[in-house]
Amino acid sequence: MSLMSGVFEAIEDALAHYSVKKVNLVKLKVGRLTNAEPDALQMAFAAFAKDTICEGAELKIEMVPVKGKCRNCNREFQVENWNFTCPFCEHLGVEIIEGEELFLESLEVEE
Repeated sequence: MSLMSGVFEAIEDALAHYSVKKVNLVKLKVGRLTNAEPDALQMAFAAFAKDTICEGAELKIEMVPVKGKCRNCNREFQVENWNFTCPFCEHLGVEIIEGEELFLESLEVEE
């Protein structure tokens, strides 16, 4: 629910300077490391959207895989099975470059 509260703040900020009657579609990008479950996000979205211009809007969620960059060989790779060891040089020092995000990608609205 706290994640969705932030999403609705972002929606309000995005629409603040526009005259919008209804939001038809909300697209989110959600990193796997957020531990946010799509079904839980859908339920929270429906709860937050009730009695707002987002009520009845479709929520599309794109789950973003975890991607790392090795601090030793500088190669990028997708993290599989929560194994953060570099598959190229087996170094344990990995920088996470994708998979922690949760952001509002786009909105489709009626003006």
